[in-house]
Amino acid sequence: MLSLRTLRHFSVLAEERHYSRAAVRLHLTQSALSRSIQALEQGLNVQLLDRSASGLTLTPSGHAVLEHAYRVLQEADALHRRVELLQGIEAGDVAMGAGVFPAAGFLSPLLTQLARDYPGIRMRVEIESWQRLHEMLIRDSLDFVVAITHSLPPSSDFHLRPLPPQHIGLFVRAGHPLLAIAHRSLRASLADYQLAATHLPPRARNQLAALYRLSHADDLPLTLECNSVDTLLTVALNSDVVMLCVREAIREQLADGRVVQLPLAYSSDAELACNIVHHARRDLSPPALKVVTLIEDLMHAGAARLLRSPRDPSPD
Repeated sequence: MLSLRTLRHFSVLAEERHYSRAAVRLHLTQSALSRSIQALEQGLNVQLLDRSASGLTLTPSGHAVLEHAYRVLQEADALHRRVELLQGIEAGDVAMGAGVFPAAGFLSPLLTQLARDYPGIRMRVEIESWQRLHEMLIRDSLDFVVAITHSLPPSSDFHLRPLPPQHIGLFVRAGHPLLAIAHRSLRASLADYQLAATHLPPRARNQLAALYRLSHADDLPLTLECNSVDTLLTVALNSDVVMLCVREAIREQLADGRVVQLPLAYSSDAELACNIVHHARRDLSPPALKVVTLIEDLMHAGAARLLRSPRDPSPD
């Protein structure tokens, strides 16, 4: 049967190419999702997916239906947002994306404030790389994104609301052996210690290689890649690992002295542009606008606290 619900189920399954992952995203059982897709195929009298041991692929008919499904779902979402705007309510669904570093700085207090003060707003949050979030924005899977955007500047199809910049660098625990090394010898000693970071795009890897004075990024001592700042921080606090991070994500640990920034410049782009990004043609609903305002307040307050905290030695 053709309905907005079955079209949404199909679009998510087409993105995930896996029934179990799609079912988790849709909060369905796999059997319920399978029945929904079968009903859609029967209603349209076409086969949408090829199923094999290696996974799911779209048939030519599936590609055509998916293209139309995206347009129908976008129009339905736009109608829903327009009604919310007319009603002026602070209740509804908000789907937002956040980059790993920005999320570490604002997400927990944001969700706490929403749960306490705005129980009518239902949140869905995707924490991903900016490249992945950009793809989701293009598909209209998200209302807006909070991300460091310098590696892939958004096109004119998107509206940017600037946030305080993020400041990237290398960090170690207090008492780390590198802190006892003379400044002139510090860079040469970096490679003796394991490096931990989030999943890095090629540009970031190349900048790190230049910092380490390596010809190839593959030679970096990168032994831990994880898109959880809390996990990276725990490892760095309890070992001699060097962590690539932004100051804004670990400002509490910097303020109390548990973490220290190494006086080495990651690159000339150590100050990274951070923005709230959404479609220029898309009106944000009242709940989404409320969430955006709260994020802006939290990010600016965090930047102000970081400026008031003691600074580590200036990087070279």
